[in-house]
Amino acid sequence: MAEKELKAICELMGQTFTIPHYQRGYRWEDQEVTELLDDLWAFQKDKDSGDFYCLQPIVLQRNKEGNHDVLDGQQRLTTLYLLLVYLEERRKDDGYLQPIFSLNYATREKCEEFLSAKIFSNNEIDSSNIDFFHICKAYQCIDKWFKDEKHSGAKGKILNILLDKTEKGNRNVKIIHYEVEKETNPIDVFIRLNVGKIPLTDAELTKALLLQSDKYPLEELDFNKMRLHNIATEWDFIETTLQEKAFWYFLNDNSKTKSTHIEFIFDLLANKINADKQYFKISPKKYATFLIFSEHLQDLIDNEKLSRIKAVEKIWNSIIEYFEYFKEWFQNRTLYHYVGLLIAIKGNNIIESTVQRAKQFSKSKFKEYLEREIAMVIKNKKPIDKLVYEDENGRKTDYQDIIKILLLHNVHTTLRSSKENPRFPFELYKEQNWSLEHIYARNSQSLTDTAKQKEWLSDHIKSLSSSNIEGSYNKLISKMEGMRRQNEIDNATFEDIEEEVYESIEKSFEFGSDENIHLIKNLCLLDKATNSQLNNSVFDVKREKIKKRELTGFYIPVCSKNVFLKTYTVYPTTNAYWTKSDRNDYFKDIENTYNFFVNKLMV
Repeated sequence: MAEKELKAICELMGQTFTIPHYQRGYRWEDQEVTELLDDLWAFQKDKDSGDFYCLQPIVLQRNKEGNHDVLDGQQRLTTLYLLLVYLEERRKDDGYLQPIFSLNYATREKCEEFLSAKIFSNNEIDSSNIDFFHICKAYQCIDKWFKDEKHSGAKGKILNILLDKTEKGNRNVKIIHYEVEKETNPIDVFIRLNVGKIPLTDAELTKALLLQSDKYPLEELDFNKMRLHNIATEWDFIETTLQEKAFWYFLNDNSKTKSTHIEFIFDLLANKINADKQYFKISPKKYATFLIFSEHLQDLIDNEKLSRIKAVEKIWNSIIEYFEYFKEWFQNRTLYHYVGLLIAIKGNNIIESTVQRAKQFSKSKFKEYLEREIAMVIKNKKPIDKLVYEDENGRKTDYQDIIKILLLHNVHTTLRSSKENPRFPFELYKEQNWSLEHIYARNSQSLTDTAKQKEWLSDHIKSLSSSNIEGSYNKLISKMEGMRRQNEIDNATFEDIEEEVYESIEKSFEFGSDENIHLIKNLCLLDKATNSQLNNSVFDVKREKIKKRELTGFYIPVCSKNVFLKTYTVYPTTNAYWTKSDRNDYFKDIENTYNFFVNKLMV
């Protein structure tokens, strides 16, 4: 470092700071913003805490315009800027008339206009890019902090410690100000400063590697900077798209989400490059993706005799190629459902091979390839009408196979629907961790909580009353009503009532004791929250609960909704029970979907 000094915030006023394109974006959350404000407030109130409060360093380098590039510390600098913008009116009223410092993100067009005007004029969220989104959120956090009653009078007092001149008796805020020599490689400084910090990612290191502009001859610099700027802009578009929940969960589950989603594509490409080139026989434990790209970039320059900008563009075009395939799959309804289903079942380790097949095949051949892949994934050694939730020993050996087939049923049913061209919500399937629900079941664990027992009695009194055409349930309903009026309910007596309700209903809807309730014809998919609300309930009670869930905005899988609406049954004899014909008609539709794909293997 060439120079280090303490500078008061007021000494930064009027200066211009640029956030270079290789830097990560603004990412401070409410916690970091609030902690900074709390620290400033605590310093202001404690007169014995010293003459100044010292913030963490900022590392700068003079650029050719005579201003400074920020190599480290942009999160603090941006937050201080937002704070000063927020205090604009009070600042002028109190006589602090010097212009505040300005910030410019190299990868953001109209950044200065956004920072100086838009945030100040309204308190809305701008989601046009991820940096503006986080900046708006931070501004809202500042607004909320000052409006808290316990911070009464904070505007003027914090302004004093930020902007008072550094004269004797003025307590103020200072920052450790490092300035590196102009000849120093800024990328090296950036990486050296950030290695070991938690926020640093392979994507950020790779961004620094690809977008550094100091590697080019002076006569080519301006032209190459423009090309690098275009890459940075495309980078931001890809990242923003991958941050969209539906797009991200189409390709991924929620178990390994990184803050920078473009890293997902980098990992895919780096793994392919290393498999082809064998730069590392054993993948490095840390920064593997970055190190592979670093080796590959140099390889392209040394052995393929590409100029640096051509080598960078070759790597970047491979990234674009992956993204374009993902975008095409997401936008095409058939490919969305087919590829999404395969990823949901097998995981995103199949993406690389799927991309390669997409390159090889025409669109029609690629669709046929996906159908055969789906068939191989769901094809079962056992006839599917023999698959069971659990066997007589309580083992759930067929559980995951049933999940696959019912997921296929839901996805394909959604795809076949031409009404409003719906799309299966893979994001909900993965976030909510859907599980199997018995359409009709005797729950082995009876309710023991009095409030839940009374709720169960109320629901099932309604159920029996709606089917009590000839008064056959009068005696049972009377017993249930009497139990519901009790302050405390004996658990053994409640279990007897449950058993009597089940037996009465089973006589009416042909579910004989010899029929296995664990077969696929008696199973559907539901999210776990809905599933837990249906325990111990008979068919029509479950239907009413599901209707209420959907009316309040919860998503019910299409085939599960069809089950409780009896869509699969032609002229159902009753809507109160899950009859034998209902079960068989439901299974026929599952089987037709299953056979549609499995038969593709015979072509």
